[in-house]
Amino acid sequence: MTQMFFGALLAGLISLAACSAAMAYGAAEDRLEGTASVIDGDTIEIHGERIRLSGIDTPERGKRCGTVNVYQKAALALSDMIGARTVSCTILEIDRYDRKVGRCEAGGKSLESQLVRAGWGRDWPRYSNGDFAADERAARSAKAGIWGLSCPDDLWGSRNYD
Repeated sequence: MTQMFFGALLAGLISLAACSAAMAYGAAEDRLEGTASVIDGDTIEIHGERIRLSGIDTPERGKRCGTVNVYQKAALALSDMIGARTVSCTILEIDRYDRKVGRCEAGGKSLESQLVRAGWGRDWPRYSNGDFAADERAARSAKAGIWGLSCPDDLWGSRNYD
């Protein structure tokens, strides 16, 4: 009887260890970390995986405020924020363009928050729950980035940021 008990206990422990390893692997898949390439102002790539920064929006390709290419400025700002640091992203979902959407940081600082505070992006409450609203208010108040430029009314297209 003792031998049967220990056999069952051992089988249970092996099963538990296998489940634990699978759960740890699944948790690791929710994070991507490594050297990032900037695709545009709100999209990066790590290990061949595109990641859309969650909860913010930056100007789209071709958008200008006067003579300033604000699409390019946002991408360059993101690149400067990353520098040579490792980027770590928590993946939240997959979007309709099959990109991973996540919250990312470099050097312990949120890339989303930094972009919005620098004025090269804006809070998108529909996706952020207002997490970057204070950063956007600070950028607007300081006339940082796009908020200090003469931008056309259609800079953000027909998107609704309420």
